[in-house]
Amino acid sequence: MKRVHEFSNLAIAMVFFANAANAAVSQQARALIERLTGGKGTYAADDGVYRVVFPREEATIVQDYQSLSPHFGLNSWSAFASTIHHEAILTGQFLLLEDEVNPVITVALNAGLDVTGLAASSLFEGPRLQTLDVTGTGTFQDLASAFRKGLDEIRRVRRTAKRLTKFGVPAVPLESAIDAGPLDAILSMRGVVIGGVYKAAIGSRAILHGEVIGREMGMSTWVSFAGTNDHALAHGEFVETPDGLKMLLRALRAKGVNIASIRNHTLGEHPQFVFVRFWGQDSALELAKKFRYVLDVQVAATASGSREKI
Repeated sequence: MKRVHEFSNLAIAMVFFANAANAAVSQQARALIERLTGGKGTYAADDGVYRVVFPREEATIVQDYQSLSPHFGLNSWSAFASTIHHEAILTGQFLLLEDEVNPVITVALNAGLDVTGLAASSLFEGPRLQTLDVTGTGTFQDLASAFRKGLDEIRRVRRTAKRLTKFGVPAVPLESAIDAGPLDAILSMRGVVIGGVYKAAIGSRAILHGEVIGREMGMSTWVSFAGTNDHALAHGEFVETPDGLKMLLRALRAKGVNIASIRNHTLGEHPQFVFVRFWGQDSALELAKKFRYVLDVQVAATASGSREKI
C-alpha cells in the first residue's frame, strides 16, 4: 500500500510539473511580444509556446536572378514559453550574413541573452549565411526586447554596409615570418614556428567513453599566427565549459576578436566542452595581447569559481 501511495504522489507531481512547464502564454503576453519584436506569431497551445518568425529577403537570394521562398526555412525566429522558475524562457535563432555575425553577438550578449551556437548555413550560391542560436530566461518584456535588439542590429549593419558581403574573410598572408620569442613572452607559452607560422596550444582533459583524453586528441585551446610581425593574421579555438561560455564570448568581443563558430567536437564527454573558433588581424604583438587577455579572464573565472559578467 505504501508503494502504491508513493507511486500516486509521483504521478501527481509529474502531472503538476508538466502542466506548470506548459503553462499558457497569455494573450496579453503574446500582444506584448508582437509589439516589441515587430513580428506576428503563432501559438501552439499543446506546448504552450508562442513562436515568431522573421523572414529575411536577403537570405532567400540564390543567384542574382533567382530567389527562394522564406518558407523554406531561411529566416530568424524566436519562441517564448512560461516556465516553473521564471516568468518566461526564450529560444531562438538569428539568420545572419557574415558581416552581421559579430555585431549581433555583441548586442545579444549585452542584452542578456546566452549565445549557444554559431554555424555556417549556406546551401546555395547566394550570400554566405550563418545561424546564431540564443536562449534566455526572464520576463516576456525583457526577452522580447533583447531579441528585438538583435534584429535592429541586423538592420543597422545592412543600412551602413555598401553591399551584401559574400566573402567577409580575412586577408591571406602571402608569406609568413613570425618571431616566436615576443609571443612566447606575452602568452607565457612555448610555441613552435614552422614555415614562418607560429602555433601554441594549452591542453584540457575530459572523460570520453570512460577514458581520459587531452590535448593531442583535440581537447585544447590553441592559436596560430601567420604573416609578419607587423601585419599578422591569427586564428584558433578556445575550449570552454557551458558555464564559462558567455564570459568567454564577452571577453573575445571586448577585444574586437571575430567569432567564427561555436560548436561541439564530441558528445557525452565530462565535463562538457564547447569550442569557439576565432580570428583577428593586427600586429602579432597586439593579437597576442588580446589572446592573453581572454586566457586571463578564463583563468580568473576558474580560480574564483565565478562566472559573473565581466
